[in-house]
Amino acid sequence: MKLKFWLIRIGVCLLVALPVPFIMAAVLSLITGVSDLTVAELAGFEFTSAKVAAFVLTVVVVAGVCMLSIIISRSDILEEDDREEGLVKWFNVSKGFGFLTREDGEDVFVHFRSIRGRGHRSLQEGQRVLFGVVESSKGLQAEDVTVLRQK
Repeated sequence: MKLKFWLIRIGVCLLVALPVPFIMAAVLSLITGVSDLTVAELAGFEFTSAKVAAFVLTVVVVAGVCMLSIIISRSDILEEDDREEGLVKWFNVSKGFGFLTREDGEDVFVHFRSIRGRGHRSLQEGQRVLFGVVESSKGLQAEDVTVLRQK
């Protein structure tokens, strides 16, 4: 799954990066008024080795910046996550609620509507979860609950 995810990301970054040298050449010819590049050269028919190297370098740099921005944005999302880890103490599927145990041993109520995911939202005893805690009128309640994958 992760390989497929990264291959898609790299493909998107390359698709974004490929037209950049053409756009840069067009903008430069408009700004400078010098159009020593013909349409055939822009289409890739008469590139010299220096132009090919510049093209490849530009594509690599833009794709690299694109990938770097994706990695940085994903790490920011993970760093901003103020949820905590815990274990499912018990969960009654028919009633749709149960309790989670925090790292400090305190129990927190969890309702099925607070569980992220598709389909039937339930938890199994002993599962590791990531969750936020809010104070409700009846005590602590878990929100934004995500099941962590077993290692």
